[in-house]
Amino acid sequence: MALGVGILGDPGDLADLMYVGVLAVGAIGAVVARFRPDGMARALFATAVGQALVAVIVLSTEMQQGPSAGTMLILNGLFVALFAGSAWLFRHAARAQSK
Repeated sequence: MALGVGILGDPGDLADLMYVGVLAVGAIGAVVARFRPDGMARALFATAVGQALVAVIVLSTEMQQGPSAGTMLILNGLFVALFAGSAWLFRHAARAQSK
């Protein structure tokens, strides 16, 4: 979606590559964790932090040209909540698995 539609500006804008970086953090973290629940919790938490950092960078540098700051915060906040919620669920799965 980031490269095809352009979340921050025009489609193909290089600033949208930050979102690809966020997904890369999650994918690399999942592989390093070998898809085990405890490692997946850490990888998804790191992904949530990365997503939040994108929002902070965009708002502090005023990169966005497309949607308003409020819309961009809602969109990023939704993904931060989804990644953090998934990390929380994996954390509980890791605890249940260790018992």
